[in-house]
Amino acid sequence: MSFTRFTQRSMPALVGGALVAAALSAPASASSGWWYSTGGGASGFYHHVSQRVTACDIATDGYKAVVQITRATGTWASVATDRFNDGSCTSTRPTLSEGATKRIRVCVQKGSARPVKCSAAHTFQV
Repeated sequence: MSFTRFTQRSMPALVGGALVAAALSAPASASSGWWYSTGGGASGFYHHVSQRVTACDIATDGYKAVVQITRATGTWASVATDRFNDGSCTSTRPTLSEGATKRIRVCVQKGSARPVKCSAAHTFQV
């Protein structure tokens, strides 16, 4: 096989491989996935396409669902609250810096008391 023929046949594979490597190495936004409070009274997530934080009250127990998003510095970036276990959830659309690392945790809260039964904080990229 001549060098020219070899180059013509292998070049598309080399270029394709380089494009895949570049795409995989670029930082990508991701949704946080669903998370649940300890005991399962609340669930929530951050969705990167709609850029919404969603809280769902999933138990009729007198508590409301609270989803908290924090910045890497530990300061609050967003809070979403759902007060009723009625089959629907509540979403907010916070302003989050793209490419930034955030943490999400899901809790339940009674009235204006401090949130309790919080999940561990999970890290995700906006």
